[in-house]
Amino acid sequence: MKYKGYRVGSIEREILKVILSVKDRELPNKYSESFSDIFKTARQKYQYSETVNRMEKKGLIQFVNKYGELKITISPKGHRIIKSLMLSDYKQIKRPVKWDGKWRMVMFDIPEDKTKLRNIIRFHLKKIGFLQVQGSVWVYPYPCEEIITIIKTNFNFDDEIIYVTINSFDKDLKFKKLFKL
Repeated sequence: MKYKGYRVGSIEREILKVILSVKDRELPNKYSESFSDIFKTARQKYQYSETVNRMEKKGLIQFVNKYGELKITISPKGHRIIKSLMLSDYKQIKRPVKWDGKWRMVMFDIPEDKTKLRNIIRFHLKKIGFLQVQGSVWVYPYPCEEIITIIKTNFNFDDEIIYVTINSFDKDLKFKKLFKL
C-alpha cells in the first residue's frame, strides 16, 4: 500500500501491528527470545533489521531511550499511516464460503460525556459490517478479531471494548436473515 509517496510493505505493516498489540506500545530494539523464535533464518533477521531501519528513516517509528534501554515506538506519522491501513484492512475481511456458525460480538462501555469516542467505535463497526443488537452491543458472523484489536489499540480503547465469539444469542435468527446466512 502507498501512503503519500511511501510504500508500506508487508513486513512494515506487521511490525506496526506488533508494536500496537504490545501493552506499552514499545518493542525492545534488540531481538528478544520471542523474536528469535519468529525469525528462523539469518535472512529473515536481516530483513527485519533492514525494515526497522527503513521505517525509522521514513519517520514511521522512532527509537526512544527509556531507562537505559533502546525501545522502538510508533511515531505520530506512523499512527496516521496505521489509521489508513486500518481502513484498507476492512476490505480484506474475506467471508468464508461456509459460515462457521459462530457470532463475533463487540460490546463497549463508554460514558455519555465521551460521545465522540462512541461515534468513532460505531463508525468503524459499521464499516466492517457489524449490525447493532442493542445500544452498545454489535454482532458480525465472520472472524475479525485482528481488526477489532487494531481499533482497540489504535484508539486506546483496550479497557472499553470487549470482543467475544459465541455460538448463539437470543436474536440470532433475526440476524441470520439480515446477514443472509
